[in-house]
Amino acid sequence: MTRNEKRTHSLMKIRNMRFSMIIGYAFIIITAIIGVTLFAVRTSEDVLKNKVSSMTTSLDNQLDINLNNYLSRLANAGTLAFSIDEAFTYDATADDMDEYESINTEKLISDQLSKICLMENFLDYGIVYRNNSTVGNISKGTKSLFTDNMFEEFEKMITNNRTRDGWYTGYQDDYERIYYVKYIHDNALLVISIYTSELSDVIRNSEADNGMTIRLTDQKYIIMNSTEKNENGKNLPYEIGQQVEGKDASTVLGEKYLTTVNSCDVGWYVVCSIPTEIIMKEKNQMQLYIYLVALVSAVLALGIGIFFTSRLTDPARIIVANFNEDTRDEEYSSVLTKGEFIEKTDDILSDKNSYAMLIIDIDNYGEMIYNFGRSYAEGNISRLVNDIQRLFPKAECIGRINTDTFAVVIPVSEKDNMSVHKTLSRKCSEICTEYRSSLHTERGIFPLTVSIGVAVAPDNAPTAEKLFDCAYISLFTAKKNGTDSFVIYD
Repeated sequence: MTRNEKRTHSLMKIRNMRFSMIIGYAFIIITAIIGVTLFAVRTSEDVLKNKVSSMTTSLDNQLDINLNNYLSRLANAGTLAFSIDEAFTYDATADDMDEYESINTEKLISDQLSKICLMENFLDYGIVYRNNSTVGNISKGTKSLFTDNMFEEFEKMITNNRTRDGWYTGYQDDYERIYYVKYIHDNALLVISIYTSELSDVIRNSEADNGMTIRLTDQKYIIMNSTEKNENGKNLPYEIGQQVEGKDASTVLGEKYLTTVNSCDVGWYVVCSIPTEIIMKEKNQMQLYIYLVALVSAVLALGIGIFFTSRLTDPARIIVANFNEDTRDEEYSSVLTKGEFIEKTDDILSDKNSYAMLIIDIDNYGEMIYNFGRSYAEGNISRLVNDIQRLFPKAECIGRINTDTFAVVIPVSEKDNMSVHKTLSRKCSEICTEYRSSLHTERGIFPLTVSIGVAVAPDNAPTAEKLFDCAYISLFTAKKNGTDSFVIYD
C-alpha cells in the first residue's frame, strides 16, 4: 500500500469512526426516548383514567347529596300538614262523627292543605283515609290510577317503620310520578306527589354535555329520570346494569363504560356513566402530544449528537487532510496547468524529434466522489500522479488538464510506426494495470480504472494544440469503447 493509499485509508477510518459514533449515539438516544415515551404513555393512561374516575365519583356523590336534600325538603314540606290540628285529629272513618261537623272539618283541612300545595307546587298534597275518602288535593290522575284501593296501595309504600313514611314510583309501570306517603294516624295517610321530571334540575350537570349520562333509578334499576331523552320507565342499559348491580358507592371501568353508582337515603340509585371511547379520545390526544414531544426531542438530540461528534472527529480529520494537502502540493509541484503544459509542449516539439502525448482520465470520478467523498477521490488523483511519475521517469512534462484528467509528453525513439505502437501500447497497459483496483462496499464492488488517449508528433500533428486534439479524440474513443482501455490515434 502506497503512502497516499495509507493516508486515504486513515481518512476512511476516521469517517467510519464518526459514522459508528453517530449510529451508537442515535441508538442510545432513541432507545432512551422510546423507553421514556412508553412509560409516559402508560402513566398518562393511568392518570387519565384515575382523573376521570375521581371526577365521576365526586360528581356522583354531589348528585346523591343534592337528591337527598331535595327529597328531605319535600318530606319536611309534608310535615306542615301536622301543623293543622284538625288534620292530625280528624278521622273520616269514625262512625260517631256528626255529618255537618265532618263536612266543615274536611273543608277546613282541605283549605289549609291547598294553601300548602300551591306554595310548594305539588301534584298531590292531601290525606287519604282508610275508607278511601280524601281531603286536600288528590288529583284525578292519582284517583283513576289507584281506584278504590288507594289507602291499601299507598300504605304498602311505607317502607320506613321508624319514621312511618316511604317513597315510591313505578306504580303500575307509571314512572311519571313520585309519591311520598306518611302516616298521620292509623287510619289516615298524607300523600304527596311530584312529576319525576321535576328531578331533572337535581341531576342536571355540565358534565352531561361532555358525553356523560346521569340517571336516577329505583331499587330495581328502572330509570326514573335521565339526561338522555325517552328513558323514563326503562331498565338501565345492559352493560351498565351489569356493572352496577348489587354495588353501592362504587366505580367500575368496563369495556364500554366507566360507571359510578351511589344510593340515596330512600334506596334509589344515582348512576353516572361515560363511554370509554370518550376517555380514550382524550387519552389519544394526550399521547399524540407525548409522541410529538418525543419526536422533537429525538431530532434535537440527534442533531446535537451529530454536531458534537463531528467536532470531536474534526481535529483528526483536518490533520490527516492537511497532511494529504501538503503531500499533494509536493506531488503536484512538477505538474503544469493546461496552459503551461501546452506552451511547454510547443517548446519540446520545436526540436523536430518524435514525441507521444498521453491523456489519462480517471473513470467514474463523479461516482467516486458521491460514494466515498472528495478526500478519498483526491487521494486517488494523487495515486495516479505517483503512477505517472514512476512509470514515465523520462517524461518531458506532465500537465493537469482538469480535475481528474492528466497529460504527459514522452520521447519516442523507435523509427517505424509498428514499433512505436508496440511501445506505447505496453506503456498504456502498464499504467492501466497499475491503477486498476476495486473497492468492496455494502452496495457492491466499485471499480477504480483509467482510460487513455494517445497521439504521436509529428506523425499525427506538428503542434501542441493539434496533438492535444488528436490525443483527446483517442481518449473519447477509448471512453466510448468501454472504460479501462486505451486508443492510439491513427
